[in-house]
Amino acid sequence: MNLPTPQPLLSRTTVCIKLKLLLLITLPLLLDICYFLPQWAPIYKGQLIPLTAIDKAIPFQPWWILPYLSMYLLLPLVPLFAISRDQLRRYALGTLLMFIIAGVCFFLWPIGYPRPDPLDTNPFIYRLITSIDKPINSLPSLHAGLTVFTLLYASRIFSDRPAPQRRILLAIGWLWGLIILYGTLATKQHYLADLPTGALLAWFSDWVVWRKKKT
Repeated sequence: MNLPTPQPLLSRTTVCIKLKLLLLITLPLLLDICYFLPQWAPIYKGQLIPLTAIDKAIPFQPWWILPYLSMYLLLPLVPLFAISRDQLRRYALGTLLMFIIAGVCFFLWPIGYPRPDPLDTNPFIYRLITSIDKPINSLPSLHAGLTVFTLLYASRIFSDRPAPQRRILLAIGWLWGLIILYGTLATKQHYLADLPTGALLAWFSDWVVWRKKKT
């Protein structure tokens, strides 16, 4: 039985382009609401959690802020290769579910970042980011959650690609993801404990939105 030839990779970016642009605008706004609202209107005082041996072993490296921020390039890049409205709908629902669950956690159990005083650091970008982002909303890590969810999503939408190409794309994606996750620890934006909780949130959201037969 001959299988249909997969659509050329780059040509996929123009499929449902209006919906992709709409998501590119609306999802960051929703993320800002769920992330910053608990900072602007806190219910409880933020707490700290104990550092693990790995937290202590990884030195503070503020120049890792650029790999850390590269998540915001990964997030819109992967859905750009979706080939149907259904795939985009599932991505939007999954990220929205993560925003809601994480936002509730941030309100009810605010955990502070383990980062040092940003005024004592050199890289300008790091000081700029930390001047906007208050040291709270650490657990679960939305940075880890969104990274893992997007890579799980990539494995879904690239299922039609030839096996060698799919393995290469996913290998590049997961390597990029590991760099982002290390950046969360090196910049002291997160504890080690934040990462598996964020990944668990991603896995749960992926399971929820894909549990029915995909189209």
